Amino acid sequence: MKKIALICCIALIAIPVSLFAQGSAEKAPETTLQLLFYSPELQDQYTDMVDAYKAETGVNLEITVLQTDFRAVLTSKINSGDIPDIFMSSAYADNSTYKDYVYDLTDEPFMQNIEPSVLTGVTVDGRVIGYPFLVQSHSFIYNKALFRELGLDTPETISELEATARKLEAAGVQPFATGFKEFWVLPQTAWQILAPYVDTYGGFEAFVNGLNNDTLDFADVAEMEYVFDVLDIIGEYGGPKPNESDFTDQTASLAVGKVGIIHQGNWAEGSILSVNPDVELGFLVGPTAGDAEGGIMFDSNQTIRVAKDGENLQAALDWLEWLTTSEYGKNWVPGKIKQSSPIKGAAAPDSQIAQATSELLAQGVPGYPWFYQMFPTGTEQQLGAIFQGYCANVTDRAETIKALDAAYDKIAGAL
Repeated sequence: MKKIALICCIALIAIPVSLFAQGSAEKAPETTLQLLFYSPELQDQYTDMVDAYKAETGVNLEITVLQTDFRAVLTSKINSGDIPDIFMSSAYADNSTYKDYVYDLTDEPFMQNIEPSVLTGVTVDGRVIGYPFLVQSHSFIYNKALFRELGLDTPETISELEATARKLEAAGVQPFATGFKEFWVLPQTAWQILAPYVDTYGGFEAFVNGLNNDTLDFADVAEMEYVFDVLDIIGEYGGPKPNESDFTDQTASLAVGKVGIIHQGNWAEGSILSVNPDVELGFLVGPTAGDAEGGIMFDSNQTIRVAKDGENLQAALDWLEWLTTSEYGKNWVPGKIKQSSPIKGAAAPDSQIAQATSELLAQGVPGYPWFYQMFPTGTEQQLGAIFQGYCANVTDRAETIKALDAAYDKIAGAL
């Protein structure tokens, strides 16, 4: 009896221990990475990637996706010490803005899988401090079927752009959806028009350095007149309320043939096709005046950063490695997002704008860098707001130039 009682006691002791061990395993915290991204038009693609990574690794990715207030939220989180494990930013000037907070990726083996040509915007003093996310292009997108139906040639000069707008209007088609409500559409449009003339000022880096050092002002740049000429054309032929047009209006209006042309990038294609999967899209070079050759803007600017002091640093690096080397990761950008990938040997996206971009570059059309991302952090939104004032007839050309210089000098002077 005593032997039986002892066995029972041992069993009773063992049961709680076993249950405790099982309970601990069940309650072991899962790894969760906090990500702060922008580009809400990619929400579905982000969600697909999150699900795929969770299924393969068991790691949770919690992505907050913002747009207009993205920078303000990121700045607030950095100032409070609540830095996301992974966050997005621009390249170029944002390297300086975030250099004290981000991890140096130079020696990570998976970075050998990235095309060297797209590392320019994230390299500082020979060190790579950001991960190129997408290779993007932006310019004027047009409805090819509409142009074909109306017998329109593709414009290459500012005067041809205006003539095309008149012909579209005469045919009962609104020439443009402006996007002027979006602060970022205006500077993207403006700086593309300026790009062919920057060599006159020593090239892109010299141009930006001149603005930063106050040895060059926008008032000194005669070709700013071409910028205003193009914005005037878009505004004049942009419908009854051009300053109320946003990204959604642009993409939907082009998709259904309500308008003929918008200024956007290859990121807009998914939104356009979601409205009309059968729409035929073409890509125009930026219109020029004089002997200058128009081109498209082509660069890897959207950048993924890893917080160097994050509690989940290794898990964040593991995610980037998976994104770069796994079959899903290598196909995510070209296959799901339908844009060009920075990864060596990645498939070409099944995208009309990506194909048009490749064709234009193969023809020798210049692919200009997104040089305005070399401007100090904060200039894009402030200068965009100033251009919005011009397009709303709040300021004239001289007043707008003065405001651009004042805003730029204030931001650059605070560096």
